[in-house]
Amino acid sequence: MQRIVTSLEQCMPSCTIERSLTKDQIISTISSWLTKHCTKIAVFSISNNLLYSWRDAYYSNNIPHIDHVIQVFTSLYREFYLLDHLTNILISEYHSLYTYDYAILWCNTDLTKREVRLSWRCSIVNWLIGIQRKNNMKPEVTQHAVRLIDAIDTLKGRNERTYQLRAMAFFILSAKFHNRSRIRMEEFSRYAANAFEPREIGDCMRTVNNELNFEVQLPLVLDFLELYLELNSNETFQLNTPKIRALAILFIHVVCIQSWSSCFNASLVAGSVLILCLKFLQDKTSIPQLCSIVWLFDHSIELMLGLAGYIALIVSDMPSIPRDRSNYYFYAHKMYNDECRHKIDDDFKFDHVKTFCRIFVQTSDINRQISCGMRSLVFNQLCILENAYPSLLCMNMNQNRSDDIKDKCRSMQFTIRVVLAAKRFAKHILEKRKTMQQLKATSLIE
Repeated sequence: MQRIVTSLEQCMPSCTIERSLTKDQIISTISSWLTKHCTKIAVFSISNNLLYSWRDAYYSNNIPHIDHVIQVFTSLYREFYLLDHLTNILISEYHSLYTYDYAILWCNTDLTKREVRLSWRCSIVNWLIGIQRKNNMKPEVTQHAVRLIDAIDTLKGRNERTYQLRAMAFFILSAKFHNRSRIRMEEFSRYAANAFEPREIGDCMRTVNNELNFEVQLPLVLDFLELYLELNSNETFQLNTPKIRALAILFIHVVCIQSWSSCFNASLVAGSVLILCLKFLQDKTSIPQLCSIVWLFDHSIELMLGLAGYIALIVSDMPSIPRDRSNYYFYAHKMYNDECRHKIDDDFKFDHVKTFCRIFVQTSDINRQISCGMRSLVFNQLCILENAYPSLLCMNMNQNRSDDIKDKCRSMQFTIRVVLAAKRFAKHILEKRKTMQQLKATSLIE
C-alpha cells in the first residue's frame, strides 16, 4: 500500500522524503522550512524557567539541550503531518484579528463602571460549561463559543438578556461545529429557564451566523495544547494522556471564565497551560527538563510565566469541593472531578492541584509578574501583535483620524443646521410682522 504524501512533503525537496538522512540534514531541512514560514520553536527549561530559541539550545555546550533539539526535529521529520497541521493553525491565528481588536477594547474600557457587567459574562460562561458537561460535549465547544462571544458581543454595551441569548446562539453553533449536536431548541430553552422561545433562539442563530459570514472556525487553545503534548512526548514518557488533558482542560476553562482570556493568542495560552502541567508533573514523576513550543509570535518568558501565574492564582483560591452553583468555577471544577473520579491516581486530586498552584504562585519570578497586574500583560501582548502587524497600527490610526474628521463634520453640520433653522425662524417672524403692519395700515386707510 502506497504511503500518502503530506502537503508539507510536497513543498519540500525530493531528498527530504528519503528516510536515510542524517540528524544534521534533518535539522537543516526543517529549519529552512521554519525560516521560510516564519515559524519559531522555543525551548523552555522547566528547572530554571528560561526560554531559548532552538538555535541557542542546539549550539550551546549543554548536551541535554542539544539532545532535546535533535529529538524534537527527528520526531517532526518522522511525523510531517504534525508540523504541517501546526503551521496551518498558526497561519490561521495570524490572519485572525479578533485577539487584537478585543485586547484594544479591553484596555480602553473602564472596567469599574457600573454598566460594564463582566460578572454577568462569568456567569454565562459557567452556565455554558454546565450545558457542555450535561450533554457530554467536547471541551472545545465552550472555548470556541467564548472566543466568538468576546469577539462580537463582550464590552459592546448589550443588555443582559440579549447577551445571554446571543451567547447561547454562539454555543449552539460551536456545538454543531465540533459535536454535530442534535439537541432540540426546546431543550436549550429549558436550559435558560424558558426565558427564550425556541423560535427566538433559532432566529438569533441565523442572525449570528450571518454576522460571522459563516466563518466559524478559529484557532483554539486545546488544539495547540494537544499538538504541544504530542510534540514533547517521547518513547519513555507520554504526555498526551487523559489525566494530563483533564488537568489542562481545567486550566483552560478557568482562563475562559476570565474577561481577559480573549486578549491573548491561543498559542500563548496553550504554552502557559503546558508549563503549568509540566511543572505539576515535575513534582510527581521524572519527566524531561525541556519542552518545545511552536509559534509565530515572539512571546517573552515574562508574558508566559505571568499568564501561568494568574491561572494558578485563581485555581489556588477555588473551593476544595464545588457546592455553590453561583460560583463561577462550579462546573469547571465538576468536570475535572468527573474526569478524575474513575482514575486511581491520588496525585491528580484537586487538593493536590490547589497545593501545587499555591506553591507555584509563591515563586519569586511568578510573584513579580503577577504584582505588575493583568493590564501590563495585555499591553505586552498588544505590543507583540503591533510588531507582527506593522500596517495594522497605521490602519487603525488612519481609521481613528477619519472617525475624528467625521465627528467634526457631523458637529459642524449640526451647527450649520441650527443656524439655518434659526434664520428661517427669524425670517418667518419678520414676515409675520410685516404682514401685521400691512393689515394695520390698510385698516387705518380705510
